[in-house]
Amino acid sequence: MNNLILTKDGSHTIFSKEINENYHSKHGAISESLHVFIKNGLEKVEKKSIELLEIGFGTGLNAFLSQNYVEVKKIFCNYHSIEKFPINKEQFKNLNYPKTLGIDKKKFIDLHDSNWNSLNKLSEYFNLIKIKKDILDYKTNLKFDIIFFDAFSPEKQAEMWSEEILKKMFTFLKKNGFLVTYCAKGIIKRKLKEVGFKVISLPGPIGKREMTMAMKI
Repeated sequence: MNNLILTKDGSHTIFSKEINENYHSKHGAISESLHVFIKNGLEKVEKKSIELLEIGFGTGLNAFLSQNYVEVKKIFCNYHSIEKFPINKEQFKNLNYPKTLGIDKKKFIDLHDSNWNSLNKLSEYFNLIKIKKDILDYKTNLKFDIIFFDAFSPEKQAEMWSEEILKKMFTFLKKNGFLVTYCAKGIIKRKLKEVGFKVISLPGPIGKREMTMAMKI
């Protein structure tokens, strides 16, 4: 079972009893996602058409924020998101992101109700492709401009931060593409460098000193 938690910025996260960790920072779910994945992620992609891969659909918050961002900016995005264990309807319908952000709740519900393993055209600017499988089993010939790496922490889900998976992320990116993650641990930065990334430390969201950008030069 998973429990709804109110974070310090007034937005919800979910506590996973299986992993024994929140999906987002206790200091603010929306604040963290905006800082890591929008401000230091999407905003840094200087293109009018973006291929994006997310590792961990989770609560759908990153997708929700991304859809809103590209629609406001009138930028097109194919948003691919891999999630092995989706949350259920009882959980996502109670999340307060639409109310907190002042965005129509139907748009958020549509993200979750959209079909898995197929392309869902949710607006003129936003296509969602949710993939329900293990990242190790995911294969594609696509190359991405940006990767949102939003797995649970290395302490709780070490297998997601293996050199094998990080190498896979490197191969998925276009030249000059990049990965962003909330994680700034030294061991993870070293692994990223070992598989070929140029690692850049950036100021972190509230409650964290740093976050990480990893570029494929």
